[in-house]
Amino acid sequence: MKQFTPPVIKKDEEVEKPPPPQEELKEVKIAEVDQEGVKDENIVTPVVVDEGKQVVEEKPVEDENKIFDKVEIEASFPGGDSKWRRYLESNCNGQVASDNGAPEGTYTTVVQFVVDKEGNISDVRSLTNHGYGMEEEAMRVIKKGPKWTPAVQNGRQVKAYRKQPITFQVTGE
Repeated sequence: MKQFTPPVIKKDEEVEKPPPPQEELKEVKIAEVDQEGVKDENIVTPVVVDEGKQVVEEKPVEDENKIFDKVEIEASFPGGDSKWRRYLESNCNGQVASDNGAPEGTYTTVVQFVVDKEGNISDVRSLTNHGYGMEEEAMRVIKKGPKWTPAVQNGRQVKAYRKQPITFQVTGE
């Protein structure tokens, strides 16, 4: 705290005029346009209150087919990350790069895919291009995998992107 400002005490006649009573405000309308008639993007249509005293709000209709990049809970492989790693290690041909003549080194391919609301994998594509058959092998293994647990956003299952890096090690023999 840098500074303490003491409260200012005013006499009753100096106090600001109180707001108008609720009865006077019942017929007041809030507009989305300013005095010149230009729509202001920062003004939101007010909430409609019905006579039963229940608040009714219009919820934006989300596109059912929207694919989320970021979600509250990521799509996951059944059994968790360790089972996913085990699945990749046991089903991926790690020799594909050496078999296709890749020079010695470590290559990390990144494959992006969509997990839909039912856990199905689709739109599998490579974001890297090292060649030597590595991206094709990574995509093949991901495509033939089992269903996933879908991603969750706002308490419901949604379609979401996943990115999976897969590293290939090529050693001289």
